[in-house]
Amino acid sequence: ELEESAETFVNAPTPETISKLKEDWLSSFLKWQHIEMFDIGLAEEIYFKNRINLYPANVDQIESNITNQNYDLDQPINFSSQGFNSIDYLLFGIGENENEIISKFSDENLKYGKYLTDLIDKMIILTSDIKSSWNEDYRNSFINSTDNTASSSINKLVNDFIYYFEKGYRANKIGIPAGVFSDKPLPDRVEAYYGKNYSKILALEATDAIDNFFNGRHTQDNESSGLCIKDYLDYIESDNEQKLSDKINDQIEKIKVKISELSTNFSEQVNEENLKMLITYDVIQANVVFLKVDMLQALNISVDYVDADGD
Repeated sequence: ELEESAETFVNAPTPETISKLKEDWLSSFLKWQHIEMFDIGLAEEIYFKNRINLYPANVDQIESNITNQNYDLDQPINFSSQGFNSIDYLLFGIGENENEIISKFSDENLKYGKYLTDLIDKMIILTSDIKSSWNEDYRNSFINSTDNTASSSINKLVNDFIYYFEKGYRANKIGIPAGVFSDKPLPDRVEAYYGKNYSKILALEATDAIDNFFNGRHTQDNESSGLCIKDYLDYIESDNEQKLSDKINDQIEKIKVKISELSTNFSEQVNEENLKMLITYDVIQANVVFLKVDMLQALNISVDYVDADGD
C-alpha cells in the first residue's frame, strides 16, 4: 500500500496524494514497531532493523545520493539514508511547508521522487527476502531448536526482546534524545524528527508491541493469544505468591502512563520540559532490571550481548 501511494504521489504530486502517502507511511511505520525486536535469522544477517529504522536520518548523505544519482542502498554508508526516517525527511523536511515539498517532487530534474520510490522498493525487497527465508528454511530449524544454549531459539528470542527493550526502545526513543548518554539533550535524535508529531504515537505503539509479545497476544487481534514468556516465567515461579510477570506487566502500564503524558513531539518535549522525558526513562529502566536481571536469572538464560552504557 505504501508503494502504491508513493507511485501515485510521484506521478501526480498534490495535497491529496501526499496526504494519502503520509497516512500509509505512518501505518507502515506503526506496524514496524511490532517487528523490530525480532532480529533473528536473515534479518540479523542483513542488518534489517538498521536499514529500516536507523535514526537520525543522514540528510547530507540523502541529498548527495539524490544529487549524484550514484548510490548503492546495500552499502553500510547508506543505512542511515534509507528506511522510514529517511522517508520522514523526504515527506516533511525538504521544504518549509507542504507546498514547497510538493513543488520539489513536481520537478523531475530534482529526482526526489525517484529516491523515494527506490527507498520503498528496497524496504519491500528486504522484507520479502526475510519472509521467504522464514517460510522456506528457517522456520523449521527455529521451532526445532528446543535447547537452552547460546544459539538456541529461546535464548536468542528472549535476548533479542530484552536488547530491543533496552536499546531500540528505552535508549533510542527516550534516553538518547533526553541526553541520558551525553552531556546535553539531543532533540534532533527523536524518531520521525521531521514529521514532528509522530514520536509519541510510535513510542506508544512500541509499548503495545512489547506488552503483546511478553503476554502472547496477537498484534492484530488482542483476543487471540498463545504461549508466551509470561507463561514460561509463571511456570518456573509456580510456587511464588508474587509473580515476576505481574511486576513486569505493572511496570509496562506505568510506562504507558508516562509516555501518554509527554508531548506528541518528543523533540519539543526535550526542548521545553526534558525532566518529563528523564522520568519516563527511569520508569522504563525499572523494567530493564526486571527483564534483564530477574527474569533471565529465573529462566536460566545468559545475556548474549555486551552492554557498555553503565546500567
